[in-house]
Amino acid sequence: MKLLLVVCILLCASNLFAQQNDGVVDLKKHKIVMQFTDGDSLSQVTLLGQVKNIRTAWPNADIEVVCHGGGLELLQTAKSKASSQITEWSVKGVVFAACNNTMKKRNIKKEDLLTSVIVVPSAMIELTLKQETDWAYVKGGD
Repeated sequence: MKLLLVVCILLCASNLFAQQNDGVVDLKKHKIVMQFTDGDSLSQVTLLGQVKNIRTAWPNADIEVVCHGGGLELLQTAKSKASSQITEWSVKGVVFAACNNTMKKRNIKKEDLLTSVIVVPSAMIELTLKQETDWAYVKGGD
């Protein structure tokens, strides 16, 4: 009986250590809205690394990446250096949003964007609305 108890304790302890080593901090539902404004390909890679790091630590986090200005290149089919990762993260529930004001200014149409991208009327309004509903704000890509 004692041996069985010791085995159970060891199994539970090893399970706890395994969870700590996989990078998961907690399983709570966090909400993060990220602003992305840089067209540089290195910044695109950095942003997607940040998304990966957040989802590793908080697998249940809701993430929305709002792109405007030069950051809209991340979401354009012809200019994105990370289109496959955008698609991969979109399938996993990360939302990528394009600012319609930037699209108008730069003469970009919805058809020019990756298929998983949503369009919001204004990046500034989207960021504000998210923060007003308890989403944490992060400047992404820097």
